[in-house]
Amino acid sequence: MVRAPYSIFMNDTPTDLPSLQLPLKTRRLTIREYTDDDWSIVYAYVKDEAFWKYQAGETPTEEKVKALIQWAVREQKIAPRINYYLAVTETKSGNVIGEAVIKVAPPGHGQGEIGFGIVPSLWRKGYATEVARALIDVGFTTLKLNRIAAQCAPENKASIRVMQKLGMAREGLLREHYRAGGKYWSSVIYALLAREHEKIKTNTSR
Repeated sequence: MVRAPYSIFMNDTPTDLPSLQLPLKTRRLTIREYTDDDWSIVYAYVKDEAFWKYQAGETPTEEKVKALIQWAVREQKIAPRINYYLAVTETKSGNVIGEAVIKVAPPGHGQGEIGFGIVPSLWRKGYATEVARALIDVGFTTLKLNRIAAQCAPENKASIRVMQKLGMAREGLLREHYRAGGKYWSSVIYALLAREHEKIKTNTSR
């Protein structure tokens, strides 16, 4: 039989979920919480056609970006926390250059999702890979996840390369599974398991 979504009838969210200690530091980047004042910086890059090319729907308005950042700030106070929508900054300059997302979903089942985006002017510098690797590392080590997934439009070859570079395996294609901006969108899904991540780290350290 097809597996039924019985979880929608259950309120089994654990109250003792681990939480991230922020900011996260990588070789060149600092991944931190958003503040209310960050909305204008985010709006400046999301309205870039190149940044929004593979995103579903129309470029967000100022009001929508403000609402998004306000939501991200509210999520910081929620416990247990399952949504982390974070700002990516260059450590040297302190400039916001993108976003990092990690979500525990569904809570209690060791499952997580990540997302990332970098301003177009800084593409092809390895920043997206650096962000995604940091999210995967804390997802497995701190949040104790068993599987971390990510998805993007099938045409988004750059994001697919990042996921492959991190050892994520393609799990499938969701064909036209949601509608936005007057069209149907498909998504390709990649994922990595905790044991696979551990094996990659072991092989890299040799």
